[in-house]
Order: sequence, then C-alpha cells, then structure tokens
Amino acid sequence: MTDPKQSDSFLFHFAVISDSHVRLPDATEEGGYASNRLTIERAEYVVRCVNKLRPDFVVHLGDLVHPIPALPIHEAAVERAREIFAGIEADFYALPGNHDIGDKPNAWLPAPVVEEESHLIFARQWGPLYQSFAANGCCFVCLDTPVLNAGFARERAQRVWLEETLRRAREQGQRIFVFMHYPLFICDPAEPTHYDNVDEPARGWLLGLFARYGVEAVFSGHVHNVFVGVHEKTTYYSLPSMAFVRPEYAELATVAPGDEYGRNDTAKLGFFLARVYADRHEIHPIRTYGGGQLPAGMPPVEPVQMTGKPVHMLGVSLRRGWGRRVQLAADGLDEFQRKEAYRDGLLMALFELGVTALRVPFADLAQADVRRRLANFVQLGFEFTVYSLGLPDEATLATVAARGRLLRSWEIILPEYAMSEVGTAVRRARTVFPGQLFIAPVVPIKAADGDSLSFQHFASHGFAASQSEEAESWLAALDDSAGDIGLTFRVSPWEEPATALAEIDRQCRRAKLINLQLPRWDEGVRFDDDARLQCFIVDAYHASRTMGNTAVFIDTFMDSDRGYYPRNGLLDRRFNPRPAFYALKLASLVS
Repeated sequence: MTDPKQSDSFLFHFAVISDSHVRLPDATEEGGYASNRLTIERAEYVVRCVNKLRPDFVVHLGDLVHPIPALPIHEAAVERAREIFAGIEADFYALPGNHDIGDKPNAWLPAPVVEEESHLIFARQWGPLYQSFAANGCCFVCLDTPVLNAGFARERAQRVWLEETLRRAREQGQRIFVFMHYPLFICDPAEPTHYDNVDEPARGWLLGLFARYGVEAVFSGHVHNVFVGVHEKTTYYSLPSMAFVRPEYAELATVAPGDEYGRNDTAKLGFFLARVYADRHEIHPIRTYGGGQLPAGMPPVEPVQMTGKPVHMLGVSLRRGWGRRVQLAADGLDEFQRKEAYRDGLLMALFELGVTALRVPFADLAQADVRRRLANFVQLGFEFTVYSLGLPDEATLATVAARGRLLRSWEIILPEYAMSEVGTAVRRARTVFPGQLFIAPVVPIKAADGDSLSFQHFASHGFAASQSEEAESWLAALDDSAGDIGLTFRVSPWEEPATALAEIDRQCRRAKLINLQLPRWDEGVRFDDDARLQCFIVDAYHASRTMGNTAVFIDTFMDSDRGYYPRNGLLDRRFNPRPAFYALKLASLVS
C-alpha cells in the first residue's frame, strides 16, 4: 500500500468518530431493532480500526451512550463506554451529544432537554464540555452544542471563551478545526430549523464567527449520515455513526431501504480519517460494516486497510441526478416540518475512492440549483468536464462565459453530418472558454458494436479506437491552433478495455477524453456479473496508467436498474460499494 506520509507536505492525521450509542447488553429501553444489541461490539471494532491507523489524536463527536440522562441506567452505560474508548491508543477527546446531556431546547419533542446540571456525569467521566488544544500549527476546538440557545450561564461562558479562542488562534496564524455534535446545517445555511440542525440565533452567530476567523473545517455528528456543505471558505462535514443509520434518510435512495428499514444498512456505518497537509486537508471515509464483515464477493481486505492515497484514479461520469436536494418525509423526529438533504452518499464514495474528475451534462452547469452544488464540489477539490450536444448557441455561450471558471474541460458533441461545423463550434467556444476543449461525434450504439442486423434508437458518442484518421479529419477545418483541441474516444462495453485503450493511445497523441462504458448485455437483460466487472475495471485502470495527456471516465459509476441496458456499476442504488469499487481501490493503492 502507498504511505500517505510520503508526501512532503503531509503534517499529521487524526480520526473523528461519532454516535456510538453504547447500550448495556441487557438493555430493553427504546426500540425493537435487533442491531440495538450490537452497539458494544461495533464500538470495540472501531477502536481496533482506529488503533490500526495510529492517528495523532481521536475526537468523538458525542452520543457516546444511548440511554439518556433521565434513565437510571445512563451512568452504567457511560461507565461501559468509558471502558471501551479507554482502549484507544492515542489522545482521546469527547464532546457531549444530546443522549449524553439532553436534547437541544425545542418545543416539539418529548425528550428531556439539556438542563443546568444534566452535564455532571459527562464532565466526571469525559472531562470539559468544551475545550481547545493545539498541535502542528493548528487549533482544534471542541464545543458543547446541546446547550446552545438554552440561556444558561455556561452557554454564555462558552460563547465568550470561543470568541477569545478563535481570536487568539487567528493572531497566532493557526489553522482552525471545530468539532460539535449538532450540525449547524445539513443542506443549506439558511434552511429552516429541524431536529438535525442548530437553531437561531446560535446558528447565525457561529456561521459568522467561523467565517470571520477563517475556520477550515467543522465536523459534526447526530445525523448518522454523511453530508458535506460549504459556507464561505469553511467546509462542514456530518459524519456517519458507528452504531446505526438514522432510517428516515433512506428516503435519499430511490430503491427500497436496507436492513431494518435502513437502520442497519451497515455499509453506511463508519468514521473519518482526516489527513492534514501544509496546504489542505483530505477526508478519508472508512466503512466499518458494523463489525467489519464485508458482503459476499468483496475483496478480502478490510476497508480500514485501504486508506492510502491512490497512485492514480479514473474519472467518473455522473448519469444519475446528484446535485438537487431531496425532500424527506415529514415524520418521526420531524413530524411538523420538512427537511431537505443532498444525496451525499455519492460524495462519500468519491472521497473514499479518491476520484476528483467528474463528467456531467451541460444542464448541470446551466441549472442554478445544481450549479450551486457543483460550485461546492469545486471548492472541495473536484474538477468538472461538461458535455453539450450541437453547435453552441447563444444561451450556451452565455452560460459558459458566466460560469466557465467552474470547469476544467468542455466536450462538444456533434452529429457526424456536421463535421463541416467543427471549426465554427471551436471558434465560438474559444470566445468564452480558455480551458480544454474536446470534439466528439454522435454514433448509433449498434453501429459502434458492429451489429448491422437490427435497429435501436440508442446513441453513443466518441470515436472508436480504429478511427484516429477520421478523428483528425474532423479537425482539418481548423487553423494551426488545432493542436490544443482534444478528441473524445469511446471504449465500447463489449470490448477488451486494455486492448482498446492501448490502441487509442497508439493512434492519437493529442489530448484525449475516453468514455469507458462498463459491460452490459443487451437492452432488456441485466449485466450483473460482478467478477467480470472487477476484471474489466482493473484491466482498464492499469492500461490508463500508461497513457499520457488522457482523461478516462468510468461510465456509469452507479447501477442502472431502471431503463434500457440494465447493469451493475461500482455503486448500488443505495450508494453502497459493489465488489468492483474495492477492486479498483486496491488496484490504485498497490500499483
């Protein structure tokens, strides 16, 4: 495996864990889920995983135990949790969650809210409710968020302390990272109050404070799902739980929920390893699958052993909608209002695999709501290629002129009969976009496969490996500057990928974009041969590593299970990895 510490700019790494919800083995309180009996073993497994990673320190974001302070078994559960986390072989910091000291003040839930004295057990077992520490030129701030908006003396004391701590850190030139249980928001800094965010006025105060002092990242728990938001220059991360998934968020998938109606969807359990470099930080999500048991067909390597930085990674084409918010059901913990969330299970998978290059339709740049999310992704370090069909019109040119700074590349796809318009297309595009341009033809999918016996409506695009001369003829109408215009090639689902990629590389020396179409059978027959898919993607990965001046995009990243040519991808429709996902991850680490 590659060693992340080989980078000259690497400084240190730390682990962030959350929502262990430890219950006593014989506990009968609250809920009839079978997974309730597994919280101790799941927490113990996380301790073992963390120790394998040898982080500089570990922060637990709260809800260490499940029984709330009002229950007589609360303190016994706290003592058991204390025994478990004492096994962490690094400095350990815990901050309070709502199950530890009481819910945030609210007017709609029957759960006991935080009180002046409800924190005493926590403080006795875990230490200060809020604190800061410094290391490697950084300031780390742990907050007590259940107390926000309560009006207590300790809330006012924390407020004064926080402003002074951030001011001092800024004066000393320290980078600042903040840890809290409740997220300030999960979707939008201006979203309405709900169970899973910090209410006003504390939210606005903290958002302004974090922006003013240039906080680099904020880590929060509570929602038991991964969400990532950006406000000003601060990145806000919501972490998974190590114990269970909040089942209402299964609404984000367009298929039936996993085990226990989504609560025991174990691929979504885990924690984060954060690596800090001189100029940035990186998040590496680590799935624990509860106790580390991978589903059948997966490579026999624990995800915690696959946390190195990829040597090289393919890009991904995002066919499924990814940038719009989803309305969750008004139910359960949010009986009286709606809340929205992004499908950030996809984002977690991109982080985990090390993908940074994304390819999307031009509409994702043109539509304001998706474009806002696209801009967030750019701030997170992703690079976008958009593809458009036809001669760029005035509306397209205006959009690129205004928003092209968000793009790395623009792929212009034209019908074959429009070869004479390539020069016009490029000249128009160059008036508004200085980045990399690619040109591609539309082709019938069956013609691409060499089957002349049937007709189907489906189209693909890009040149075949054998069409390099034809591809160059498309650019013959351009002037001498044509050398900076790239070509789009396709690797058909029915080809041997390594052979096709090598032939494309041999035939074409200019910039290339290659659309790597994953295997499929036929229009109405699902391709679900995961073993063959693993071989296909690993062979393509190794071949791509030898290619220069080339961007290769996996198409498609997620299962296509409703429509034509149904096929498995690297993720299923719940955003959980399939075997080819881990096969590619391993290939990227051992190359």
